[in-house]
Amino acid sequence: MNASQPPAPDRRRFLATIGIAGLSTALTPPIQALAQAANPPAATPAKPDTAAAPPAPPEISEDARSLAEIIRRRYGKHLTPDQLEAVTRELNGRIQGGRTLRDSKLVNADEPDVTFRP
Repeated sequence: MNASQPPAPDRRRFLATIGIAGLSTALTPPIQALAQAANPPAATPAKPDTAAAPPAPPEISEDARSLAEIIRRRYGKHLTPDQLEAVTRELNGRIQGGRTLRDSKLVNADEPDVTFRP
């Protein structure tokens, strides 16, 4: 075998690569939520004519709380309570988005969003 050629792919290397790819996609949303919680955007001044109170945040589902508990057990020593709450809200939003997507019904005449061409 030539030294300039990469090693032949094998099953273990392939599975390790797939595992790393799956792990990176699973951890990206919580990491982004942590980054946003650590660096909040600059506050925009409120309009003086706005007299209504801001709406209450939606209630966090039990599923989101369970997933947040797993994150707290694994990464809790690196997270502040505010960061953990931000991760919980992010998880809840994604769960709600999934439910909304699942509840939308398509008929046979609905076209795809993107037309695929070879």
